[in-house]
Amino acid sequence: MHTVILVLKIAIDVGLVVLYLWWRKRLSSSEQVLDGIKGFAGWAQSNKETLLRYTRIAEIVVGVFLLCLGYFIGKDHYHLIRDGVRTPGTIVGYEQQYFRGSDGRLSSGSEAFMPIVKFQAGEQDVEFKDWMGTSAAVLNVRVTVLYDPGKPSLAMIDRPVWNWIPWAPTLGMGLFLVLVGVRGWMFGK
Repeated sequence: MHTVILVLKIAIDVGLVVLYLWWRKRLSSSEQVLDGIKGFAGWAQSNKETLLRYTRIAEIVVGVFLLCLGYFIGKDHYHLIRDGVRTPGTIVGYEQQYFRGSDGRLSSGSEAFMPIVKFQAGEQDVEFKDWMGTSAAVLNVRVTVLYDPGKPSLAMIDRPVWNWIPWAPTLGMGLFLVLVGVRGWMFGK
């Protein structure tokens, strides 16, 4: 698997270098760049319908992707917000977790302490690792827990605003893009 990813990365890098060299040769002076921009602007004006159609398609595709992503990352949280039971809990430990940096390298990442929370679900003691970490490990902190009574191991610390992050804005943006794309498709001339 690592070999396939490495080959894919090399192919993308080679493609970018070839594309750069082709554009560098084609647009070697600022006058050529300006002519290219003017040419694209003229093409966009004369092909406005085609451009708008592809823009609407892109909006719908990106919107559907964001809807699916928002659903995937938020389905458990929404279920707990809607049907979960609140109960007191205590942070009894932390699990240190290392996150890669935005560039994908381990060296540029950061570490976080994921809280281990213990609470009572009926007569049963339940422990779970919360999804949101912190930079400092403080023990014996009382928290409110949201859990599923049918499956107590499905739980999270109840944080009124953070319960909706990051999945709800993702879902909202996806819905917005789909609606704008469909509206443009239906009512655009």
